[in-house]
Amino acid sequence: MKLPIHRTLAARLTGLFALLLMLFTLLLGLIFNAMMERKMVAHYSRTMQRDAYAISQNLSEMIAPSDYETLDENPFIVGEDTLAPYMALIEHITNCNVYLIDEQHHVTGYFDGVVQTMSGKLLPGYIEQTIALGFMGKTPFLSAKIDGETHLTTGMPIMNARSHVLGVVLLESTLRELGFAQVSSSDILLVGGALAFVLAVLLGALFSRMFTQPITAVQRFAGKLAGGEYEARMNSAQRDEIGELARSMDILARRLFEARSRDERLREQQSAFFATISHELKTPVTVIRGSLEALRDGVVSGGDDVRAYYNQMLTECKGLQRLIIDLLELSRLQNADFSLNMGSVDVRELLGDVAMSAGALCSRKGVRFDCREPGNALQIVGDYARLRQMLLVVLDNAVKFTPEGKRVSLALEGKTIVIADEGIGIPAEELSHIFDRFRRTRRSNEQGTGLGLAICSEVARRHGIAIDVASRVGEGTTFRFTFPDGGS
Repeated sequence: MKLPIHRTLAARLTGLFALLLMLFTLLLGLIFNAMMERKMVAHYSRTMQRDAYAISQNLSEMIAPSDYETLDENPFIVGEDTLAPYMALIEHITNCNVYLIDEQHHVTGYFDGVVQTMSGKLLPGYIEQTIALGFMGKTPFLSAKIDGETHLTTGMPIMNARSHVLGVVLLESTLRELGFAQVSSSDILLVGGALAFVLAVLLGALFSRMFTQPITAVQRFAGKLAGGEYEARMNSAQRDEIGELARSMDILARRLFEARSRDERLREQQSAFFATISHELKTPVTVIRGSLEALRDGVVSGGDDVRAYYNQMLTECKGLQRLIIDLLELSRLQNADFSLNMGSVDVRELLGDVAMSAGALCSRKGVRFDCREPGNALQIVGDYARLRQMLLVVLDNAVKFTPEGKRVSLALEGKTIVIADEGIGIPAEELSHIFDRFRRTRRSNEQGTGLGLAICSEVARRHGIAIDVASRVGEGTTFRFTFPDGGS
């Protein structure tokens, strides 16, 4: 199902980038503007105070020869014509507006590029504090935010020869007039938003592609798994969370493939099992039925013949009994709920018990039996009876397939029990199937259920024993049973 464009991961990433970049740009702009404004205020405070001091000193020097008590008494300062000589001086000293303030806090002179007399004009209230401090003989500096503009003011006292404060030189300006281009928050938001939008589109397209491509690949791969394509692999080389997810998906695919393969093999085995069991049961049942019908119809009348028929039926019944017993045995061993009688087992004692039974089998057939006494003690945890059964199954087969006069051996090497024979051997193409149910070698006429080695394999599996088989046709076969770590 294809998602709507607004619900896609790429769209959401682009929106997130846009929002973050807008916020970041706005915040960065505000911080930068504030820092620059602060730095410029500090710079201009020094400049303006220096300029105010220079103007104040020049005026004080001109007043000093006289002994005026107020600024208004000095015609040299108040008169427009008399102030003209100071134009050039002030123009060279400062770029600020210059006010001459009398003791009544009135403007007696004003310069903003042109010298004016403004007697009686009051200044804005926000600089009254600066003026008051100036008349106290101090040199204050004030910064105020008015209508989005940063206003700067500084004052410097004008003194007569007796150090009496006659007035104050006041310098006033804004950061914008001084050359610092202040940017409002709305401007920053507008410009930052535009930049963020452009960057978001570009970065969103780039990063969303980078982020979504691996996820899309995982999605497609998951679709393949859902469709049963368990052979597919991602083989991702990424070393991040997506790469880990891809490798986990590969593991899942491999396990699903193995599970399907096992399922297919199980079905094949089940089909083969039912076919084999049908054959295994059909033959003795047919023989028994034929014998019973012959006896019923009087086809067989002689005493010896009747006895032979009964013996044949008895033999077939015994075979059926062995088959049923082995099937039940194998079924129990393969059932996880079936518990073994686990306990401490002395392997040397086990080998001695097994050797007695194997020796009797070899003696009846004329096969030499060699059992080396274990050189080491080995204590394990296991089911004694099942372990004995496992070993005897292999020894019985070894005796069956070993010609008269040849040798069968039993030995303990470390944690490994070795059973070897000099028999007919097992062809290489059959070696990997010897533990399958109903598997019989084509080189033997011996009768059996074909379940012995399957039972042996299940006993070993339940005990964690590793079985290794090596065989060469005409030379013999060797079974190696290696116990797991933990034995002592």
